[in-house]
Amino acid sequence: MNYSTRNQRKRPFSFGTIFLVLSLVFVALAGISINKIRDGHPGFMTNLWEPETNPEPDPYLDGNPVALDVPGNVTSVMLLGSDYQADIGFRTDVMLLVVLNTNTSQFSLFSFPRDLWVNIPGVGQQRLNTAYPFGGAQLLSDTLALNFGFRPDHFAMVDFEGFKHLIDVLDGIDVDVTLHTEDECHLNDSGWCVVEPGLTSMNGDEALWYVRARKNSSDFDRNRKAQEVIQAMVEKALRPSEILNLDNVLRALMRVVDTEMKITDALIYVVPFSKFFGGPDVTTYRITPDEAIPGMTDGGASVLYPDIPAIQAVLRQALWIE
Repeated sequence: MNYSTRNQRKRPFSFGTIFLVLSLVFVALAGISINKIRDGHPGFMTNLWEPETNPEPDPYLDGNPVALDVPGNVTSVMLLGSDYQADIGFRTDVMLLVVLNTNTSQFSLFSFPRDLWVNIPGVGQQRLNTAYPFGGAQLLSDTLALNFGFRPDHFAMVDFEGFKHLIDVLDGIDVDVTLHTEDECHLNDSGWCVVEPGLTSMNGDEALWYVRARKNSSDFDRNRKAQEVIQAMVEKALRPSEILNLDNVLRALMRVVDTEMKITDALIYVVPFSKFFGGPDVTTYRITPDEAIPGMTDGGASVLYPDIPAIQAVLRQALWIE
C-alpha cells in the first residue's frame, strides 16, 4: 500500500515572531520620536515623517532687541487661572510659566504678576492679566513676545471650579507653606482662616482660598502661594504611589483644562520617565519688587512697572538660557 504525505515545511516566521519584530520596530520609532521631541520637534510619532519647514518671520520677536534665544530642548506651558463669572467675564489672575528641560527632566516655575503694566499689541498699555480676555492665547503670546522676548510653547487655562476639582481628584495635596497667612474665608464658622509655615494638607476649597487670599497680601505674595500649590500638585501627581490614580487625573485634566496640547505630547512632557521614580526636580522663580516697581498710572490705578532687563535675568535662569 502506498502512502502519500504532504510537504509540511515549517513556516520560517510564526505570528509571535512577526509581532515581536513589529513591536521592536514601534519601540525604536517611538524612542526616536521622543528624542526629537526633546530636541524641540513636537508631535509624537508624526515628527518622523512631517517635513521641517522654515518658520515664518515672527513680527514680535524678529528684530526685537529683547528677544531671548530659548534652547530647543526647553518646553514651556503657560498655566492660567481664570476668575470667570458669567455676569462679568474673566481675567487671568494666575499666570504661571511651567518650564521643562527635556534633556535633564528638570522643571522650573516662573510667575508673572497680574498687575504688570505692559504694552498689549493693538490695545496699548494695560495690566498683563487683561491680554487673554482681550484676544485669547494669541494676544497673550504676542504680548509676552513684545515685552519679554519669548513665546510659551503651549497654554492651559482652568477656572476656580476646575482647579478645586483637580486637587480633589488627587485626594488633596501637601503644601509647603513658607509664610504665615490669614484672611477671611467661608471654610469654618469663624469666617477667618489661618495657615502657619510648614507642610499643610489642603483640599480643593482650602487650596483655592490660600491662593486667592488678598487681605494682608500683595501680588508678589499671591504668586508665591500659587507656586507652592502648583508645585504640590505636580509632586503629588508624579509620585510613584499615584500611578494607579493617573487615569483619573488625566480624565480630570481633559475635562476641566482648556488647552491646545495633544494628550500624547502632554504625557511625554510632564512624565519624564528617566526620573519618574525619583520625583520631579522643581525650581521656582518669581518677580519681586526688585524687578517690578509698584506705582500708579495717570488714571490712579495701582500697577507694577516692569524692569525688563531685571525680569529677563530671572527668565534666563528659568528657561535654561546660558
